[in-house]
Amino acid sequence: MNQQTAYSGPPCFRRLKGFTLIELLVVLAIIGLLAALLFPVFARAREAARGLSCLSNEKQIGTALLLYLQDYDETYPMSRLPDATHPLSGCMAPSPLWNPSDQLEGSSINWKREIAPYIKNLQVFDCPSNAYAWYQGGFNGTMGDESNWAYPRSQWLPASYAYNGAFFHEAVPPCWYGEPRVRPRYLAEISAPAQLLWVIESRYNYPDLGNWFLTLTAPDGRGGLGAFQSHNGAINFLFADGHAKRLKLAATCMQHLWTDVYPDPEDSCKNVSQIPPEYR
Repeated sequence: MNQQTAYSGPPCFRRLKGFTLIELLVVLAIIGLLAALLFPVFARAREAARGLSCLSNEKQIGTALLLYLQDYDETYPMSRLPDATHPLSGCMAPSPLWNPSDQLEGSSINWKREIAPYIKNLQVFDCPSNAYAWYQGGFNGTMGDESNWAYPRSQWLPASYAYNGAFFHEAVPPCWYGEPRVRPRYLAEISAPAQLLWVIESRYNYPDLGNWFLTLTAPDGRGGLGAFQSHNGAINFLFADGHAKRLKLAATCMQHLWTDVYPDPEDSCKNVSQIPPEYR
């Protein structure tokens, strides 16, 4: 009877095949390429979501402003109001072709402070996309809103939203219309509220931004960024009838949204071709 002879040599191992260095580098290159393609998409999607949050803020601000308008006989809150050290005045600009100016600049009271009682949560004044909401600069080097110098830190406001200064700046009547003193604007002065900008997304701490800011850069001069906060190249605007929507900055000039039937002697929209790259 034959018996099989047992194999007494070295044990046999199954050969395992791994990645070569070239294959690993190819995989890493593909992952890097996919990341480069997808990260901008994710960033745009995140910014779009933040833009919706900022648009919601504007709508809530609009509701508060409309309530104020009802309570004060269709009178809009002034961009800035007088306080103990900032009296009412006439126009302080050297020429009617310059930006409107008065002695209320730097006042502790502005339109945001006026409508605060109508707003449950003051966080609506903070746009999550705005890296300059607490930037220290602007008038008197204040951090956040221009008026914060007069209040304890618990009552500070961020700087994310501003009036349309080309219409609602309190010095427009004396500077551009020849009236003796600053004053608020009235609903009766507006013929088409759905076509007039009211509140704008801002990177500056001033309570209003006029169209003279169209070509200016962000407060720190960062290249490519402008004075208005944008979301994927478009800006949220609140209109004088209370509706809000996103628009390209150039469209506000093409559609003549900065003023109503009143003249705009500065006509800053003539420089719209020079707006920062962010808005193009």
